[in-house]
Amino acid sequence: MNILIKTLTMINFKGVKNFTVDFNFITNIYGANASGKTTIFDAFTWLLFGKDSADRKDFNVKPLDQAGATKDRTENEVSAVLEVDGQDITIRHIQKEKWTKKRGEEVAEFTGNEHLYFWNEVPVNSSEFQAKVNDLLPENVFKLITNPLYFNSQKWQDQRSVLSELAGEITDRFITSKYPELQELLNSLDGKNLKEFKAKVAGEKKNLKDQLVEIPGRIDEAERGKPEPVNEIEVNARIAELQTEYDSLEQAIIDKNAANEKENSRIQSVQKEIHSLKLEIQNIEAAHRSAYNADVNAANSGINEDKAKLNSLDSQLRLQENQLKQLEQSHADQLARIERDKQDINDRLASLRTLFVSVNGRELNPDEKICKECGREHEAHNITELQSKFNEIKRKELEGINIQGAGLKKDLTNRDADIEQAREQFETTKSALKTSINSLKSSLEEVERKVEAAASKSVEVKSYEDRLREDDSIAIKISKITELQGQMETKSVDYGDLRVNKATINAELDSEKRKLNTSHIIAKADVRIKELKDQEKTMSQELASLEKQEFAAEKYEKAKSEELENRVNGMFKFAKFKLFKPLINGGEEPTCQTTYNGVPFSDLNTAGKILVGIDIINTLSAHYGVVAPVFLDNRESVSVIPDTAAQTINLIVSPQDDKLRVA
Repeated sequence: MNILIKTLTMINFKGVKNFTVDFNFITNIYGANASGKTTIFDAFTWLLFGKDSADRKDFNVKPLDQAGATKDRTENEVSAVLEVDGQDITIRHIQKEKWTKKRGEEVAEFTGNEHLYFWNEVPVNSSEFQAKVNDLLPENVFKLITNPLYFNSQKWQDQRSVLSELAGEITDRFITSKYPELQELLNSLDGKNLKEFKAKVAGEKKNLKDQLVEIPGRIDEAERGKPEPVNEIEVNARIAELQTEYDSLEQAIIDKNAANEKENSRIQSVQKEIHSLKLEIQNIEAAHRSAYNADVNAANSGINEDKAKLNSLDSQLRLQENQLKQLEQSHADQLARIERDKQDINDRLASLRTLFVSVNGRELNPDEKICKECGREHEAHNITELQSKFNEIKRKELEGINIQGAGLKKDLTNRDADIEQAREQFETTKSALKTSINSLKSSLEEVERKVEAAASKSVEVKSYEDRLREDDSIAIKISKITELQGQMETKSVDYGDLRVNKATINAELDSEKRKLNTSHIIAKADVRIKELKDQEKTMSQELASLEKQEFAAEKYEKAKSEELENRVNGMFKFAKFKLFKPLINGGEEPTCQTTYNGVPFSDLNTAGKILVGIDIINTLSAHYGVVAPVFLDNRESVSVIPDTAAQTINLIVSPQDDKLRVA
């Protein structure tokens, strides 16, 4: 199919008001920059596909005024006469604005655009129009054979897809005809493609190598893990001796723990009492400071300020009296909560006692004395062993119940201690508050006297220090604090030797117990070593087979890539293509890079890019069986272009041509 443009008319299209181009087989269009040369190419692509020459669908086709705003109420139209295999076809595309006046409004408003299409002056809808265009020239093919730069502007994957289509299918039969040894590889694919097969082989190889690396270490570990034969009578005697030592050390540690906890509890109680005394002293000092400040203010201020101070002290007194009530309520709530905890612990102790009786009364199930394989009763020594194991299990369960019971009893004791501590704390805080309340009441009385004295100007203020010295309660509390601090000295409990000895004996116990399984461990280790050696030999053979398959796959890919490049490059006169790039590991990965005389397309000058682009268009036109007009932008940069059967429209920059000139 041969397509030619005979005429193209633009009306209100971008910056063109009304312009018609009559095309020859070679048409030169001259114009300065921004004079509208590219607009001609844009108009042609918009007419066919609703896009500009840069493949943008949302570009603005409406003319702009001097302020850069679009002109309203204009129709934008492009029409053309095409010659297709000697027959003329007239097509037209119109964009119209829709203006709608809503009910009750005087002015119509713009509500969008509508597009009208005509084919040989017959109106058609959008889908019909596009179907007719695609019958002539599908959009993807149009871009490839009308713009020499379009092919190389695509992603390399899309370029490669087009070239692979040109080269045709490279069949397995073709490859094996040149390399018969690769037929075995194809037979082993089992429905997978080569990429999937290589991934599978690589995964299996990695897995085998990882396992092979570990096998020598496992063999060595098994060899080193084989123990020396032992005398079981001597071992059992040593175990009994070590167990006695272990139990003794365990009891010694438990005793030290109990003593340490008791001492810590005493120290904490002393610390709390000291803290409470210091708090009481601070409250007394604060009360004296407050009274002193009140007296000073009373002496330095008028009777109204003294009355204000009285109000402040009265407020503090009421506040602390409320705090005392809240303390009493909080104390009662705390005691109730602890009592509930004690009841819960007693309930759990009762449950443990019931469980202890149940476990203690348990007897060996008679069914356990019967052999499950032959149905006969076990030999006497076996029954004795079963009874011994049963008794040991029951002993451990009873021991565990006793441990839990001891813990709960300890918790119960702790709750009683908590009650005593709460009561002590309550009494201490209550005493401090009452002392502070009494001090505030005393201060109130003093301030009242100062108010009366202030009226007669005969106020004498006792110093803050004198007040503290006269307060015997402070000295008593300080003396008590000194006495308590003397009780703080304590010696930490040293567990070091006990725990080290216990750990040492426990480790020796474990070692002696493990010796009893010596013969079984040695036999099991020998079986494992043989298994590992057999496994190592089998894996090495499998790895060699996989490496052979991997080499064959790489050879197949190399042969196919060479054939693809040879076919593709044989179809072009100037352009050459690199379809694969080598990797560091010796393999290849797909790519697509256009070159000319070894220079990548991106590094070519304008003339080189046009040369390669037209060469690509010529080959693609022959492949698709369609020859369409070629638009060459910046044609002034290219002196000579390759021969082509396509109609050529040269867009040439000409500074002296302010308006478009067609020649």
